[in-house]
Amino acid sequence: PVIVYVYGGPGAQKVRLEWSPLLLQLFAHQGFGVLELDNRGSTNRGRDFEAPLYQRMGSVEVADQLLGIEMLKDVSWADLDNLGIFGHSYGGYMTLMSLCKAASVYKAGVAVAPVSDWTLYDSHYTERYMGLPQDNAAAYEQSSVIAHLDKLSCPLLLMHGMADDNVLFTHSTLIMAELQKLGKPFDLMTYPGAKHSMQETHVSIHRFNTILTFFNRHLKRETDA
Repeated sequence: PVIVYVYGGPGAQKVRLEWSPLLLQLFAHQGFGVLELDNRGSTNRGRDFEAPLYQRMGSVEVADQLLGIEMLKDVSWADLDNLGIFGHSYGGYMTLMSLCKAASVYKAGVAVAPVSDWTLYDSHYTERYMGLPQDNAAAYEQSSVIAHLDKLSCPLLLMHGMADDNVLFTHSTLIMAELQKLGKPFDLMTYPGAKHSMQETHVSIHRFNTILTFFNRHLKRETDA
C-alpha cells in the first residue's frame, strides 16, 4: 500500500534533496510506500508554476497529485488498490478535496487541522491567492471543502487540536456537522490544549499511533500483516 503525503499549498516546498522527514520514514518502516510531490501552486519554481491556483484553490493541486499517482503504475510494488492520503493544515485541506474530487482513487485518508472554508482563514494569506470574498463568492464556494463533502465515500480520520489558533477548531466542527447532516461515517480524534503544530510529546505519540492504526486497518491486506 502507498500513502500520498501531501501539503500542496503556496509558500512551501516539500520535496528536497535531503533525508525524508521522520514521519515518512515511520510509514516506510511500517510497510507503506510513500509518494510526495510539489504540485502547481507550491513555491520555488517561479510565478508560472505558482499562479494556476489563483482563485482556484483545491483544483490544480488535486489534479497534479493525481498525475503523480499515474507514475506509480510503473512502480512494481505499488498497490494502487490500497492508496491512502494524509496531510496537515493545507495538507489536511488537500486530503479532503482529493478524497471528494477523486473518490475512486483513494481508499482512506487522514486530514489533520484542515481548512474547511477559506472565508474563515487569515485574510492576509487567503486574499493574496483568492481575492476578496465579496468579489469572488463563487470561487470561495468552490474552494470550500463543505461544498464537496457529499462526494466523500471512503474512510476518513479527522484530527484537530482544540486550542489551534491558526486553523481554528471551528473548521473541523463545520466538517463534522456537514458529514453528520449527510449521514456519512467518519473517525475523529481531538486533542484538548493542543495548538496547530500539535508537537507536544504525548500528542505526537498518540497522533501518529492513531494514524498508523487507521491506515493499517484500511489499507493493508491480510497478506501484508
